Amino acid sequence: MKEDKASWVGFFRWFKSRGLDGVKLIVGDKCQGMLEAVGEVFPGAKYQRCTVHFYRNVFSVVPRSKVKHVAKMLKAIHAQESKKAACEKARAVIAELREMKLKEAAKKVGESVLGKHRPTATGRGSAPITSLSA
Repeated sequence: MKEDKASWVGFFRWFKSRGLDGVKLIVGDKCQGMLEAVGEVFPGAKYQRCTVHFYRNVFSVVPRSKVKHVAKMLKAIHAQESKKAACEKARAVIAELREMKLKEAAKKVGESVLGKHRPTATGRGSAPITSLSA
């Protein structure tokens, strides 16, 4: 399957034709085509970034020698008990990543957790896309 919007719209509509109804949440890998299709086919549904894909995306720009430390930092964000606490922790993690000279990793955390520089599935504004968005 191609990962463009048209393919995802067709895929989601196929599910709807088979009786899928009441979708409230779609979890995915941040594929732009999927993000756009969710807003069109399931306008009431929220999109959540898959945590595994999020971690892998961050690790892709982290030197192997620092992956374990960064993994602990990311887990600390997700261990918070409220969205507010998680966002505060994310800001601290971003600052620490910058101090570690891991600017690309800091950018990826900011985009994914805090919603910076990312349009929503409907194309309006920015919104978080990890499990912190609920």
